Amino acid sequence: MAIVNGDYSSFAILSLVSSILTAAFISASITIEKDIDEESRFHTPEFYGLVNLKSVPKKCAVCALVLVIAACQLASKAVSVALSNIENRTILVTYLSVDVGIALALKVMRGDFFYWPPIESFPVRFGISFLARIVVKVITDFTACMQMRHPLELGGAYFTAVLLTTPFVSLYFGSRYLSYVEDDEEAKATLSSIYSSEQIYGVLVTLAGVQMCSFATFLYIIPSQYRQTFLSTETATQFTCRKFKSTSDDHLKMTFTFCGHQSTYAPIKEEVKDWINERLPVWLAEKPEWFDDSFKAMILDEYVEDKAILKKIRTKDIMAIRSARRRSSLGALQIS
Repeated sequence: MAIVNGDYSSFAILSLVSSILTAAFISASITIEKDIDEESRFHTPEFYGLVNLKSVPKKCAVCALVLVIAACQLASKAVSVALSNIENRTILVTYLSVDVGIALALKVMRGDFFYWPPIESFPVRFGISFLARIVVKVITDFTACMQMRHPLELGGAYFTAVLLTTPFVSLYFGSRYLSYVEDDEEAKATLSSIYSSEQIYGVLVTLAGVQMCSFATFLYIIPSQYRQTFLSTETATQFTCRKFKSTSDDHLKMTFTFCGHQSTYAPIKEEVKDWINERLPVWLAEKPEWFDDSFKAMILDEYVEDKAILKKIRTKDIMAIRSARRRSSLGALQIS
């Protein structure tokens, strides 16, 4: 903003560039660290695996491209917001409001508004969901963090739509700003003493070109099976139901159902109940390592038909865990 207003010192430019690169690095780190995490790849191998750990050149290329894409996204968004704020703040506020509103409306229309954590209090769940959806949208808008393409977050298709439209929105606001400067003699004089209109638009076009080329190269380099994650329209409910049906591993089934809110597996509720009642006696007898008090506490009372078995998984320690979770709905966010 200082640069646009006339502070064209080297320090101001260095500060802006370093801030963009720092934020982009954080965004890229989240994407890469989550992608190479062994547990993530084990739980959701169809989503995590963008980085080819067996090929150092490809690994480095993907990491670099993720960083470049995030940096270009942030730079384009920051420039468009800064220029629009000077030219017409009302249009900027309207654009940002409508943009977030569309994202929320799509979530509501697709029955995907409520966030996944198992929070039973409706007012708390609504408030957290509303805030989380906005935060995820803003993070995606400004950093293109690829973790946000997950079905539990923004979704692949909408993530890609944001990534592809941002450069053009930036060019649009850049054009509006330059038209505004042409009609304002004082602003025109200030601008011409710093840089030309061609230079401003050149930066915006360069950012758009680099971002589009980087994204295309990124899609070409990553394993082909992961490209569909950038076009997926799968909702949180569809994702949860698919994961439950597609695995025979009890630990994974528990993770993808009871670690989230029961509404995410509502379409297969009876199937989940039958599975729980079938497997509970086995788990209590065999005592698998993963079936600890934390997992026992997740199982809802209404899902257990045998009262004797229910009594066995409602020990004092387990009831203390359940009580603690009820007292602090935010504590449910720790289950992942």
